[in-house]
Amino acid sequence: MKVLEFLKEYWVLITFFVGEIVVVWFFIKSLIDGIKCTLRNDILSIYDKCKEKEEITQYQLLSIEYSYEVYKKLKGNTFVEDIIKKVRKYRIVD
Repeated sequence: MKVLEFLKEYWVLITFFVGEIVVVWFFIKSLIDGIKCTLRNDILSIYDKCKEKEEITQYQLLSIEYSYEVYKKLKGNTFVEDIIKKVRKYRIVD
């Protein structure tokens, strides 16, 4: 009975708090999606520059590897994984 009394007395505050949690959750999800999109764009940009000659510089390779590492941690899709496998086979140039 005490739980019901508590809910009855504080339902406005509880509703507000739950609403705020939902807003923060969707905001964080949107940020993660935006970061994944930016990382995917960076990876694709480097891939597009290198795919014709199948050559990549050490700095481009490091950049793409770091971006991929973060992308994986954010649970990105396997589309980028296929690109990374291709890029790793490219010849490294200066």
